[in-house]
Amino acid sequence: MTSSSPAPLSPDQFAVLRAVARMDLSLGIVIGQSLGRPVSDDLAALRLQGYVREVSSPRHDGTPSHLHTITAKGREALQGHEEQPVVPTAPTPTLGPRPPLRRETYTGSEMRPNTARAGSMDALKYPSRVGNELRYREDGAPPAGKDAPPRRKS
Repeated sequence: MTSSSPAPLSPDQFAVLRAVARMDLSLGIVIGQSLGRPVSDDLAALRLQGYVREVSSPRHDGTPSHLHTITAKGREALQGHEEQPVVPTAPTPTLGPRPPLRRETYTGSEMRPNTARAGSMDALKYPSRVGNELRYREDGAPPAGKDAPPRRKS
């Protein structure tokens, strides 16, 4: 009787296995978001080979939540993979120099007074009440009315 050795893991599956080890007891979608791609097929293959275990735990609303954790076999596979010497690959040719990043200059246009509607900035003429104190703007705007109380400097 010969025991069948498990199929070798692809680089994508090793990446998923590393993510599961790093983010223990995480949802499959969260693991996929951390890698920037869907991982449901890789998780299913790793689960069938015994590298990853799925744990079901109920949510507050009663629906099951399928969390993934690494098994001892998965940890051994990761350690064995990290101990193997990395074979250097030929560098990939580049397409040429990259253009410099362009960044727009911030103008702060949203902070300027709105002049689209007549009277939309009239509220700035009036003081703000803080407790029993009226506070006027410090930009030198005159008080709103003739009988307005004198400005208090704090």
